[in-house]
Amino acid sequence: MNMDDMIQHSFRNFHVKGFDYLCVKRTPEHTRKVYFFDGNVSQLPEVVNPHDHRYHFKTTVLSGVMSNSVYIPNDKYGKVYNEFEWRTPLNGGDGFTWKREARLFERTREFHIPGHSYQMWARDFHTIRMHAESTVIVLDQYDDIVPIGQPTRTFMQERQAPNLDGLYEKFTPDQILDRLRQYRELLND
Repeated sequence: MNMDDMIQHSFRNFHVKGFDYLCVKRTPEHTRKVYFFDGNVSQLPEVVNPHDHRYHFKTTVLSGVMSNSVYIPNDKYGKVYNEFEWRTPLNGGDGFTWKREARLFERTREFHIPGHSYQMWARDFHTIRMHAESTVIVLDQYDDIVPIGQPTRTFMQERQAPNLDGLYEKFTPDQILDRLRQYRELLND
């Protein structure tokens, strides 16, 4: 991937501050993203709220420690959330739209260390937590199951959607090169 394409498809402070996303490959069938978690991200109870995706994916931990929690809808035992439709601004969407209250039950939480991988279906609800500073993971994203223009779902405790100001910032070429060096060093360890 050339520098201009990497800058176009990569983001600093992706969903939260301290979560950088470097796109190193992008085709309709397979996209490879390298996620860097720095600063206070490891202190958060969740990096992002429980959500589904528009694609199936595989995640591999390169450094640090993380956990992946999978949720299922359960009206009796689940925790009450506010369900939002998510139309990503990265695809021309307008963000979050509240839909209803819903219950989700945390079915599993698995911890992963360097070399561990896990796979998720697009329809699965999950969230991730970082348990060490400077955790780096690789996400292999496969072709879209949910078409662009159709929303995915996100579940939040709050009824008001979070403020997206200061998120989805563009990298400079030097910042891209720094992240590429970090990624290559981890691949060579």
